Order: sequence, then structure tokens, then C-alpha cells
Amino acid sequence: LKCSVYEYENSSGVPCGLLVEKYLSGKFTKYNGNNGYVDGTRDGASIELAVGEVKLTDFVQAFSHWVYEISDHKLLVCDLQGILDLEGRRPVFRLTDPAICSKGRKEQCGSSSKKHRYGKTDLGMKGIRNFCRKHVCNDVCKALSLPPMGKRKT
Repeated sequence: LKCSVYEYENSSGVPCGLLVEKYLSGKFTKYNGNNGYVDGTRDGASIELAVGEVKLTDFVQAFSHWVYEISDHKLLVCDLQGILDLEGRRPVFRLTDPAICSKGRKEQCGSSSKKHRYGKTDLGMKGIRNFCRKHVCNDVCKALSLPPMGKRKT
């Protein structure tokens, strides 16, 4: 989503920032979280693919799985939430406020150490393991030839 950052000074003169996104009109859904939550709802719109009829929400879960695989099990994009926009020619997920969980998340910067490489929502391996335990591969995962979670592709 397109967003803007507004900078201002609070009443004490301290510089502050505010992130503003376009309003998402429609049914807001949390598809997965950095705490291991995976939405198991199997209802809603679907699309016909070579593997058969696939629920559109399966694409969101498969995206998180794909990032995990393509990053060699070092990253997981999760905490995916937003709306499914069915108004145009093609369905579009409009997602907001994702989290990235990273393996080896501590990053050395000079003499100081940052605990969260990708911000406070980077739960590191704990977040990755939580997702891996709850994710159930779907037809999109299979169509992308993704191995079951926790097993490396050969």
C-alpha cells in the first residue's frame, strides 16, 4: 500500500513521526501472524488453476511459505492482514503492516547491537518456528513445488 510519513513536534518539542496509509475498504482479515497464528478459514472466493479449484486466501499462506523457502529458511514474511479486493479484473490482496521474522536477527552496528533487525515484530526463530508448526501446505504451495515446512527442497 502507498503510505506517507508525517513528521511533527509534540507539545514538548520532541520530533515525532506518523505513518499514514490509504483506508482499506472491505472486510479486514488477519491471514497469519508473527506469533504462529494461521487463519484456517477455507471459505470465500476461489480460482480455477491447473491443480484444481484454489481458495484465494491460500495464496497469502503460500506467499509466507515461499519467502521462507526462497530465503533458504532465513526469513519469513508474516503478520499478513488486509482486504481481498474483488472489484477489478483480477482479485488483489491489499495487505498492511507485515512483519519479517529473521534467523540470526541480531545485527551488529559498531559497538551497539540491535535486537530486532526488522523492527520490534521480528520475533526471530521463535516466530519462524511458530509459523512452521501451524502452516498446512495447500494447493498453491504444491503448485509452487514447495516442500513441507521444515524440510529443505532438494
